[in-house]
Amino acid sequence: MFLPRLLALLLSTSATLTAQVTGSPLKIEVRRALPADDIPQPALPDTAKLPRVLPVNRQGVYSRCETKLPLIAITFDDGPDPVLTPRLLDLLKQRGIHATFFLVGKNAAAFPDVVRRIVEEGHEVGNHSWSHPLLTQLGPESVDRQLRRTHDAIVKACGTAPLLYRPPYGAVRVSQRARIEKNFGYPAILWDVDPQDWQHPRSAQKVYDRIHSQTRPGSIILCHDIHETTVAAMPATLDDLTARGYRFATVTQLISYTTPPEIMGPPAPNSLQAIPLADPPPATAGKDTAKAVE
Repeated sequence: MFLPRLLALLLSTSATLTAQVTGSPLKIEVRRALPADDIPQPALPDTAKLPRVLPVNRQGVYSRCETKLPLIAITFDDGPDPVLTPRLLDLLKQRGIHATFFLVGKNAAAFPDVVRRIVEEGHEVGNHSWSHPLLTQLGPESVDRQLRRTHDAIVKACGTAPLLYRPPYGAVRVSQRARIEKNFGYPAILWDVDPQDWQHPRSAQKVYDRIHSQTRPGSIILCHDIHETTVAAMPATLDDLTARGYRFATVTQLISYTTPPEIMGPPAPNSLQAIPLADPPPATAGKDTAKAVE
């Protein structure tokens, strides 16, 4: 009887991780950090030094990048939050991980110091509209105002212009995508890993489990830095992915590194022209669940 029990103990694949969230212990049941299936382990370059440029012949929309390399991008939407985003930045800095933050313009304008810290610590910033409306319910001029005002707020806060946008709820019409790319030079960035961290009841365990099971080489992971449970899940999640052989890049780094040289070409120009704008219309309620629509 002793030997079977010993073998069962050795083969156990779970452990418990305790994270601190507002002073209270949070336990996350963590799977053993085994290498991800079928992922080669080549000598990848230092991701912090990868170029952040977009291909001239880039796609209009990315939900992931095709690669067999264990390179992924983790993204955070809807911030910055004055409390949770700095806490997340601390976690990322401790691990030497760079992420992409898709900022809501009114939050970027309200908390410019956090935006500046995001960029100073090597992360990427993207445009996520001014007030998070459903773009498919807006006319062309309203969409332009949403993106232009956010672009200007990000530049004012940190001096760096965004190269990407993520449509709120992932919803954008093909005609809107074409107009946005023409006027702003932005490709649309969606995702292929969604922990649905906005859903109630929110759970750090759910965030960890879904990212653990869905992530594969070339993935773009969707998270939100405005939810405490999401930030609480990050230590276990980031450490698990790292232990399984994954390395993190920003979205533009992931795109450029996985794009063949003959397609990459010189850096793509940004066609955005700054013009005075009126206030955009109020936000439309909803969640980041929809994909692009025709």
